[in-house]
Amino acid sequence: MSEVPSPAADSARARSGSLREGVYRYFFYGWLFRDADHGSAHERAAALLHNRAQAKWLPLYIRRWCVAGVLMWGFETLSERLVGNAALSAVLAVALVLVVLFLLIAVVSWAFLHVGRPSHSVNGPLDR
Repeated sequence: MSEVPSPAADSARARSGSLREGVYRYFFYGWLFRDADHGSAHERAAALLHNRAQAKWLPLYIRRWCVAGVLMWGFETLSERLVGNAALSAVLAVALVLVVLFLLIAVVSWAFLHVGRPSHSVNGPLDR
């Protein structure tokens, strides 16, 4: 006999998927941006404008990852000095290096998206 899934099981599965997606969107910003490397020139320009507009959210993600990095650094220090567990300390140190690399990529991406941002004047860049 085949089992018929109950509505409660479907609801729990849906919440689990939305929780996973929520956590992903909370820490990773890739879903905000469009690929500006494919399509016609008009599509690439539109994607670039979209990405520049979405770059305003990158400092928020940078702050989140800075907090996560500081917490990871604290746990790494505690595991090394207080607990004396070298393996756990090494795993946390490698994870901390990955957090720093992620932060570096986010800061460079934010900087590149802010360079060349159009001015907000009415008559263009020559308006003074």
